[in-house]
This record gives sequence, structure tokens and C-alpha cells, in this order.
Amino acid sequence: MAATTNKNLIFRLGGIGFLLDLDHVVEVVEQIAEILDPSRSDIGRGIVSALKFRKTWIPVVDPALKLGLISSVKIKEKTALVLQGIEGNWAILVDQVVELSSGEHLRLCDTPFLLKVSAMGCYSELLLLNNEPLVVFEPERHYGSDFVPV
Repeated sequence: MAATTNKNLIFRLGGIGFLLDLDHVVEVVEQIAEILDPSRSDIGRGIVSALKFRKTWIPVVDPALKLGLISSVKIKEKTALVLQGIEGNWAILVDQVVELSSGEHLRLCDTPFLLKVSAMGCYSELLLLNNEPLVVFEPERHYGSDFVPV
């Protein structure tokens, strides 16, 4: 049974697979070293840098920090996913973009109770793609008007 019929972007962060509804994505920016300004951070709001995108600076969030993941990819070697938000565009840093996938290949995955309890503030759903569990990335849990830092 398919969980969704939308197109999804699959990315990796700290060795874990994530799934993001493509409707949230404005653009994938692979070369960020020259357009990233870490001096524009606001760690209290989860912003680790700013990214020059279409002649304006947008906030950049590193979900690995909130999720407690360790990445071997240096910040300027990461890929930025520019997302649409209520307050305008913003970006997340990911280690690697893997592929696009249609929802027809996804299956709901029962999340073990203890994992649900420990991850409540970070994500709420897991899906399976070729028997690999993927965390459904929910942008509103990481930045925006409803975001509350942990």
C-alpha cells in the first residue's frame, strides 16, 4: 500500500536516510562554500549560517544539531536544500542528496514505542523504501513561526 503519491527527495544526514516532500523544495544547491556566511548565525533560533540565494541572504539550519547526529561532512562541503516557508525561503544542510522517489514505492513503518518517545520533538513518522527506514523530514519542526528550539 502506498503512503503517498507525491514526489519525495531522499537525503542523508549523519548516515541516516530522510525523506522530504518535494513540494517544500525550491532548489538544491550543491556548491555552497562561496555563498555561505557563518558569521550570520543565530544559534538560539537554530540558525547556523546564512546562504546567499537569488541576491538575498536566507537563514540556514543544520538539522543534525537538533537530531544529535554526527556528520563527517564539513559544513562548506554539505548540500543546501532551499525550502519554502511561511516567512520566506530558508535552507537546511544535508550530507548528500540521494534520489527522487515517488510515493508509490513507500510503505508505512511502525515506529517502536521507545523510539517514538525519544524522538517526539524531531520527527513523527518513518517510511520504508526498499526495506530501509527513512525519517520523514518535517520542516516546521526545524524552523519557522511554529519552531521551538530544544
